Amino acid sequence: MITVEVPIKDAKNPPKINFPDRCVNCGKPKYTVMPLKLNMGVEKRGQGALMDFPVPLCAECEKKERRVTNVTLLPFLIAGFILGAIAFIPAWLVAPEGTSQQTLGFPLVFGGLVGMIVGVIGGTVVEFVLKFLFAPAYGQLLLKRPLTILSLFNDSEDVIGLTAKFADKKKSLKVTFENDEIGKEFQKLNKSVDYLTLSKSGR
Repeated sequence: MITVEVPIKDAKNPPKINFPDRCVNCGKPKYTVMPLKLNMGVEKRGQGALMDFPVPLCAECEKKERRVTNVTLLPFLIAGFILGAIAFIPAWLVAPEGTSQQTLGFPLVFGGLVGMIVGVIGGTVVEFVLKFLFAPAYGQLLLKRPLTILSLFNDSEDVIGLTAKFADKKKSLKVTFENDEIGKEFQKLNKSVDYLTLSKSGR
């Protein structure tokens, strides 16, 4: 396992990084690309600036990644939406109507807030339960994947064979490769951006 740090000098113009033209997990020929993106937390031309890094995967690893997504992200989104919608209706109905111009839409705002909170909590619980139910079939690949809500708040992206996470208040991006060889190729491809290897350890 090898971890590389990518310095980010300008949040509005994050560096463009390149990956080897083969699977980041096993090194087989590329079949598809997973479009991973992280929000830089600043705006550029009226839109949020994103750090975009398309990650190549082979056909087999792409299927594994899809299966993991089916028991993590999808259940979180679907269960969260359904539970949030169910919670929204009673909260909207029981909330008192505002008496001023500024508070006329209070029931909708209150219902939306309650629905969002219930949706996030409910979706996370469903995802957590499913992770352990499917762990015997998916193994460590599933158990090591953080809960969706944690990834959102930690400014991180996970895909089979790779983890990318902001560090030092978004002044750098830490990219961890399960495959050392791919990590070294990644460094060679991006010599123009001053990369620093943070750590390396055996599997």
